[in-house]
Amino acid sequence: MEPITFTARRHPFPNEASVDFGLQLVGSLPVHTLTTMPMLPWVVAEVRRLSGQSSKKEPGTQQVRLYVSPSGLRCEPESGRSQQWDPLICSTVFQCKPQHVHKLIHNSHDPSYFACLIKDSAGSQQSICYVFKADDQTKVSGR
Repeated sequence: MEPITFTARRHPFPNEASVDFGLQLVGSLPVHTLTTMPMLPWVVAEVRRLSGQSSKKEPGTQQVRLYVSPSGLRCEPESGRSQQWDPLICSTVFQCKPQHVHKLIHNSHDPSYFACLIKDSAGSQQSICYVFKADDQTKVSGR
């Protein structure tokens, strides 16, 4: 008996225009929601340092796709162009409403990296700082 296969195109934000970016997720780190902008470069440096340590054992970065639309932000592991999307194995790294992104940082000394601070849901006192790296730094810079 042959397995049943189907092809389904998945839209992260149905009925909306969205922009998506292919990036590397360097890592993430939970921080307090009162973390200020001057503190973020140290948080980003720590995420990058931890990613460098883990890359000796296993790859620290992960290819992801970041979808941005007026109603949300969604980050998913990159499944590859040739691979079909499978709802049973596809997972979401994070998904949030735009108002939950409360800080963005871009390093002018290393323009291929950027980070965003996302408030944890349920009124928690924690946020998560996600650090991304783009292969094309013009996709990240504010030009």
